[in-house]
Amino acid sequence: MTEQDALNRKLLTEGDYVTDEPIDLTNCEKEPIHIPGYIQPHGVLLAINPIDDFRIAQCSRNTEQLLGISAESLLGRSLEDLIGKTQFELMIRRDLQAIATPDLQYINLTISVANASIEFIGILHESEGMILLELEPVSEDTVPFTDDFEWIQTFFSRMKRTENRVEASQVACELVKDILGYDRVMLYEFDDQWNGKVIAEAKEQGLESFWGHHYPASDIPRQARELYLRNWLRTIVDVGYTPVEIIPTLQPLTGKPLNLSLSVLRSVSPLHIEYLHNMGVGATTTISLIHDNQLWGLITCHHNSRKYVSHRTRNLCNFLGSFFSNELYQRQQLDDYQTELRLRILSARFTEIFIGNTDVYQVLEQLETEEQGLLDLMSATGAAVYYQDNLMLYGTTPTSKQVMELAGWLSAQAEDYTYHSSKLSAEYEPAKAFKDVASGVLYLALSPGQQNYVIWFRPEVVEIVDWAGNPAKAVIREDDKVRLSPRKSFEKWRQVVEGTSYSWKSQELSVLPQLKSIVRKQTDYQLRQAKEQAIQNARIFRENEERYLQLMGHSPVAFLSLTTAGTIVYCNSRAETLFGAARPEELLQLEIYTLAGDDSRTGLREQIKRMDQNQAQLVSGSGWFETLEGKEIELEYMLAAIHQGRKSSIMVILREGTPDGGPDRVYSDVLNQLQSYVTTDPLTELPNPATFEKELATDWDECVQNQISLALLMVDIDDFRVYNTLHGLYGGDLCLQWIADALKIIGEYYGATVSRYGGGTFILKIKDTDPDRTYEVAEKIRQGVLALSIPKDRTEEDGFMTVSVGAACLTPTSMLSLTHLTDETEKAMHIAKSKGKNRVTLYGYETD
Repeated sequence: MTEQDALNRKLLTEGDYVTDEPIDLTNCEKEPIHIPGYIQPHGVLLAINPIDDFRIAQCSRNTEQLLGISAESLLGRSLEDLIGKTQFELMIRRDLQAIATPDLQYINLTISVANASIEFIGILHESEGMILLELEPVSEDTVPFTDDFEWIQTFFSRMKRTENRVEASQVACELVKDILGYDRVMLYEFDDQWNGKVIAEAKEQGLESFWGHHYPASDIPRQARELYLRNWLRTIVDVGYTPVEIIPTLQPLTGKPLNLSLSVLRSVSPLHIEYLHNMGVGATTTISLIHDNQLWGLITCHHNSRKYVSHRTRNLCNFLGSFFSNELYQRQQLDDYQTELRLRILSARFTEIFIGNTDVYQVLEQLETEEQGLLDLMSATGAAVYYQDNLMLYGTTPTSKQVMELAGWLSAQAEDYTYHSSKLSAEYEPAKAFKDVASGVLYLALSPGQQNYVIWFRPEVVEIVDWAGNPAKAVIREDDKVRLSPRKSFEKWRQVVEGTSYSWKSQELSVLPQLKSIVRKQTDYQLRQAKEQAIQNARIFRENEERYLQLMGHSPVAFLSLTTAGTIVYCNSRAETLFGAARPEELLQLEIYTLAGDDSRTGLREQIKRMDQNQAQLVSGSGWFETLEGKEIELEYMLAAIHQGRKSSIMVILREGTPDGGPDRVYSDVLNQLQSYVTTDPLTELPNPATFEKELATDWDECVQNQISLALLMVDIDDFRVYNTLHGLYGGDLCLQWIADALKIIGEYYGATVSRYGGGTFILKIKDTDPDRTYEVAEKIRQGVLALSIPKDRTEEDGFMTVSVGAACLTPTSMLSLTHLTDETEKAMHIAKSKGKNRVTLYGYETD
């Protein structure tokens, strides 16, 4: 057992306890349950005074039933007389101080009872100077197992196969039920206010389920929780037992009742017994779940009748208490880590919007693109971003005026640029007007003066909490008086909580420092990098635009360029001739729908609408049009959506229908060239992201249907921004082209499709492969780029350019979505980058 697992074996002594007035639920936290003066009757208790020749100073009154000697006859008698010299000497050699006994100390004893040798299990501990020896007759196991090691292997195996804490908790209940044989086993978790909730349950058929039920903190008062920290296990063999008195009441060394904080036989509070009677429970066992000396939950076992659990089984449960405590805590830590990792990725994308852009328009445009990510970052239903005198509202929010007024109040409440609440209307009176959309609020300033900020909103959750009975404590009438008692009803009782949202989780709040630190790092260097990137993007846009203009200007077929509203913004000479225009201005700013015939106009409008929704799709059609001179002509046309910079436009190529309807080679050549422009990156001539993503979605569906695997690899050039700074934008272009050429060769060899995904990032997809081959491709890419020997600087002193590769490989099913594959690939890239540069990571794949 590790230090972290060690129990708190100190006696419970401090507290404002009462002994001279009746105990009910109004003062149950003052009940001195550690000094009840009684034990349960399935064992006997002897209190031995070590400074009086180890004589028995106190004992339970049931010694005659179990030891064959009356309690009065035992008092004052030497323990050696009872258990014999050999066993006595073995016992007194032990160090029984609490600091030396982080767990129970067992001893096997044979005692002569009515001239027969009876075997007992003894448990020893020290209590305020006295040695307490608790004895229980050895009993045969009634549980359905024979091999402790086999069961422990089963525990480990089944727990390790679970994927998260929820599954692990359920398995823990099932395993405990298997080993102990109780009718019901529940895993009960405490919240910050010590209310409990049943988060897992294993039970016999026919029993009402308590899963999801809440229990008020008064069910397990503070001093009871303290005692659960002192033993892994607490058992009540028979809820209907008659307590056995300890005589005399006061122990000789302190003049106080015997402290039974660490006793396994300690009698139970009458209130708790009444509580269990009201539940219809006949026997219980409770296993403590402890981490770092904090009680965070209990595994509670209920049986409908009397049930004795042997010490051999209880000892195994002591081990399970430690094992489950650590395992379930670690699972929670892992779940939290995975959630935090996802949130940090979202956080990085959000902060990159502000760090990577100097242009306000680009910030606003990217925020709109990342709207869902912005909301997912804090599991919000609405958000407001105020940036450079622009207020943007996303999702469901209060009105602009309400947001602006709220922001002023939040900035005054904020500490270190943040503030959050899940009960806003209770703290900010005007929020009652919009509590349905904003009962929860999380505020983050984006600038030191708080001129820029983001606010996330959560709606009011009229939360329905299922309690196991009314937590207000049942009021009962007794002897013409009203008193409080443990509630009689454990049927589902519902409480409605209004004016609150779901609380902000620690994982969500944990990314706030990251958000703040990244925002504060908007240094001159980063701004300069962003400016250079903007110049590079503008240059790429101009180059892209030039190749379209060149195609249109020199094309032997008619060309129009439209806005997504259908307005003509460019026409070449062939288009002028086709529509009978004497000069371009006669066509420019006309809506193409005015040139379409009545029968063709609706179809053309629908096609352009489709183009606006799908940037990489070519759409063909034909119909009747009218020239400016009023002549009707039948035209065939192709529409292509072009995404250039901030605006989308639609290219149209047209031709008159050939008399025989045969192919037009010139028209086909232009069409092929246009299709190539639409679907490829102008610098590397690789498929562009829109084309790649469309193909990837198609491949996913095909793999689902054919049950074959699909791999995705993301390749990112390490320190590419620094390279651009040292070598200039044209040097950066050359680097991209060299690496793109290498990826093409590797991709062709392995049957992979390669795309430039933006900046210094490429992406590849491979169908019908496996993890080993996927990793092989990733490693070939890493080595291939390194083999290009592209110097980082002009002197080669800094080494050569490298790439990081993140990859994932899985077999798609109808139960999964494409985002599973992309998320795993992004996580793999994140891991590869976090390990350093020039690394390969395949998600879920371990290498030597």
